[in-house]
Amino acid sequence: MHPVDESRPLGRILLFGVQHVLVMAATPISAIFLMSATLRLNPGVTVDLLSAALLLSGVGSLIQSLGPWKFGPRLPFVMLPGGAPLILFMSIAQQHGLRTATGAVLLTAVFTFLVLPLFTRLLRFFPPLVIGTMIVIVGVNLVKVGALLVTGQPGAPGFGDPARLGLAFATIGLIVLFTRLLRGVLRQLAVLLGLAAGTVLAAATGQVHAGALLTGQLVGVPHPLPFGTPAFDVVAAL
Repeated sequence: MHPVDESRPLGRILLFGVQHVLVMAATPISAIFLMSATLRLNPGVTVDLLSAALLLSGVGSLIQSLGPWKFGPRLPFVMLPGGAPLILFMSIAQQHGLRTATGAVLLTAVFTFLVLPLFTRLLRFFPPLVIGTMIVIVGVNLVKVGALLVTGQPGAPGFGDPARLGLAFATIGLIVLFTRLLRGVLRQLAVLLGLAAGTVLAAATGQVHAGALLTGQLVGVPHPLPFGTPAFDVVAAL
């Protein structure tokens, strides 16, 4: 059997699955929190957006992995919000409003769906340097999203709080330390162990506030179009 198709014990698969889900969940959570802070959304809308982001990330990942009706590559791709599209959405929302930003997303989705077959045929004309540059640009945007989640928005109360910065660097340091010192399966679970240790450290230093978790709903169903009826502006979408 080829190593790619090799199966692992169920217990190990479950641990790796938890690690992947935790790492995956960090992206939509950070993206929604950043958008909420930037656009000054109320807590109800923020929770609604987070529920929708997690739900659609799961649906999109299943479509990519299973490939129903030949739709999707049938590979374990994880669909997540954030990166360059998030920055563009916030920019349009700040200039034209949330309804126009929502309409721009819908117009862009339809356009992408229509031109994707043509684009896949043109992909062979793009050298690796161009593709690599695009990946680097997206990665830089993702670093910015994560950094703002740690530091907070410039000018906001608590921006650059040393306690939050210390917790972030401590978590990263613990992940690196576990990667260097552990062996075997534990080394492969270094990210999961680092996140767990960082959470314990945050609780010990009083940076975990679980009041909203205890009083809020355990399961929430997202509402469609939380910003109202989309407004379509082709110029803004461009």
